[in-house]
Amino acid sequence: MSGFTSRHHSQMPDSEVDMDVVVAKIISLVVLTVLTVLFGLFPCRLMQYFAKTIFKRKKILDYMLSSLKCFSGGVFLGTCFLHLIPETRTKIDQMMSQIRSHSTYPVAELLTMAGFFGVIFTEHAIRALYKKLQEMTDHDREWTESEILPTTHSTILKSDIEGEIESRSLHSVQNQDIESGSNEVSMMNESEDTKEIMDMEIEPAPLQDLEVKQVVTELSRGDDSSRGHMRSVLFITALSFHGVFEGMALGLQSLESNVWVLCFAISIHRGILAFGIGLQHMRNDEKHSTMVFSVASFAILAAVGIIIGIAISTGAQLYTDVNVPNAILQSLATGTLFYIIFFDILFKEMDGNKDVKKMSCTFVGFAVMAVIFAVTRE
Repeated sequence: MSGFTSRHHSQMPDSEVDMDVVVAKIISLVVLTVLTVLFGLFPCRLMQYFAKTIFKRKKILDYMLSSLKCFSGGVFLGTCFLHLIPETRTKIDQMMSQIRSHSTYPVAELLTMAGFFGVIFTEHAIRALYKKLQEMTDHDREWTESEILPTTHSTILKSDIEGEIESRSLHSVQNQDIESGSNEVSMMNESEDTKEIMDMEIEPAPLQDLEVKQVVTELSRGDDSSRGHMRSVLFITALSFHGVFEGMALGLQSLESNVWVLCFAISIHRGILAFGIGLQHMRNDEKHSTMVFSVASFAILAAVGIIIGIAISTGAQLYTDVNVPNAILQSLATGTLFYIIFFDILFKEMDGNKDVKKMSCTFVGFAVMAVIFAVTRE
C-alpha cells in the first residue's frame, strides 16, 4: 500500500502552473505574430503613396534600417548580459543540484557556447547543401541546353558557309582574312564578357549574407522543380533556427515581468527584419503572394519557438524531471541570441568601428534595456 502511495505521489505534479505567466506568453505570441505581419506588409502600403520617394532616397532609407538593426542589437546585448545569462546560470545550478552534482565546472557557459557554435555549423551545413543542389540544377539545365544546341549550331554553320561563298565572289582573300580575324577577336571578347557575367551570377554569397532577402530571391525565381523547392525550404530552415530559438527564449521565462521584457526586445528585432523583407519585395517588384508567404513564414517561426517554450516551462513547473531540458534549451537559446547579435546584426551592419552613429544606436539599445530591467526588478 505504501509502495502504491509513493508511486502515486511521484506522478502527481510538484507544484501548480502560474497561469498569469502562461497568459502573458500567449498574449506575447499573438502580439509578436501580428506586429511581424503588419511590419512586413507595411512597405506595400508605403509603396502605393511614396514610391518615388522610396526609390529616390534608397540610401537614406537603407541607412536608417541599418541603424535600427544596430539598436535592436543593443537591445539583445542588454537582454543577454543583464537577464538571460544570469537566469541560465540559475537554471543550470538548479539542474546540477537536482542531479546531485557538486562540480564547479562552468556548465552554463559551456552550453551557451554550444548553442552559439551549433547555429554556425548548422548554417554552414545548410549552405553547403544548398550549393550542391544549385550545382545539380545548373548541370541539368546545361544538359537540356546541350540537346538543343547541336541543331542550332548546324543551322548557323550552314549560313556561315553560304555567306563565305558569297564573300569570296565579292572580296579578296586578304580582306576575308582581316574580317575573319576581327570577327574572331570580337567573338572572343564577347565570350569572355559573357563568362565573366555568368561567373558573377553563379558565385555564392558569403555566409553572413544568408538572410531574408535571399529567401525572397529563391521563392521568386520561378523554379518549379523539386530541387528549386528544396532550395527554398533550406533557406527557410536556415532562418528557422534564429526565429524558433528567439521565441523559445521568451517561452521559457518563469516570471511575468520577464515575459513582457522579452516580448518587447524580440518585437523590435523581428519587426525591423520583417519591414526589411517587405521593402526588398517591393523594390524587386515581386509577386504579392510571394511576399505574403515570406512574411507569414517569418512570423510563424517565432510563434513555434514560443509554443515549444511554453510546453517545456509548464512541464518544468509541474514536474522536476523537466528542469534538465528546460535549463539546456535556455542555454542553447542564449547562445543563439549571441550569434544573432554578433554575426547577424553587428558584423553585417557595423563597418568595424568607423560609424559612430551606429555604435551610438547600439549603446542606446543597451541602455534602454538596462533601465527596463532595473525598473522591472524593483
